[in-house]
Amino acid sequence: MNYRDLISEAWVSTQQNKRLIIWFGFIPSILTTSVGIGYLTYQFFAFKQSPLFADPDGESFLHDVILFIWDFLQTHVSLTLPLVIIAIVFAIIYLLFPTLAKASAIQIIARKRNNQPSTMAVGLKHGILSFLPLFEYHLLIKTFSFFTIIFEVLFVLRNLPLLIFKVLLPAFVIIILISLGISLLFVYTDFYIVVDGEGVIDSIKKSSRLVFTNLKHTFLIMILMLIIGVRIVIQAVMVFTIPAMILLISGYIATVTLPVTGLIIGGIVGAIALILASYLNGIVDIFSYTVWTYTFLELSSEEEVSAREVFEDDIGEHKKTHVEHKNL
Repeated sequence: MNYRDLISEAWVSTQQNKRLIIWFGFIPSILTTSVGIGYLTYQFFAFKQSPLFADPDGESFLHDVILFIWDFLQTHVSLTLPLVIIAIVFAIIYLLFPTLAKASAIQIIARKRNNQPSTMAVGLKHGILSFLPLFEYHLLIKTFSFFTIIFEVLFVLRNLPLLIFKVLLPAFVIIILISLGISLLFVYTDFYIVVDGEGVIDSIKKSSRLVFTNLKHTFLIMILMLIIGVRIVIQAVMVFTIPAMILLISGYIATVTLPVTGLIIGGIVGAIALILASYLNGIVDIFSYTVWTYTFLELSSEEEVSAREVFEDDIGEHKKTHVEHKNL
């Protein structure tokens, strides 16, 4: 396997599929980036208001958030029902669409790689067919994901005494290492589910076997992990940058002009930054899907050779050696 050619081909294919980037990269990235911004902003202020940095007897940031929402709804009763409906719709779309988008994108990439019809409609149709098992797998694996564990560690650090955190730290390190190992072994599970139509458990088993039987491609896996790492770094930077830009710009303008003007300009700047970050993440997502799909198709198409099988060249060489010994 030529790693450089594979990644180069994946990048060219990504650049040639703008519709794929927009529909199955950019749009789901808006959802995930928005939630990421909200969650990391909450983590920041929760730490700032935690006993580590503030009064231990003070109220938690979560308490302040709930109190603010309750006061807002009491003040604007007429907006309660529309906001609840919008929140429910957003939550449903956030839970379902990114998984559907990934399944559809993988279908399109794999079919195009194999010279099959690969329109958006075809990808979406087959993506829907593989959506439920893929969604089930994502719910299962999210419990063991690296970031889920990190946020749980931060929760313990923020809410429990520091001594207890130090006692639990070795266990957290072991759990994180196990999480990274699981992520490596299960790296092809999505593709067995989407491309081959396998069940969740069978896909996990086959993914683990494919990783074990292709140890020589560890370097490629490292490159792919690096690609995903770059995406995470970019997203993290943008996630921290967007709220900071909004707060700084709106705060500055509010001090020199009207507060409403500051909020409007801050909202516009934040929306532009969100769109740019989501589009960048969408490109990296589709590129990552393409590289992984190409790798999966190539590795899974190689038949494993049993030790009992003999190659024709080996048979000929064996016969030649036998004749030479006989003549001697």
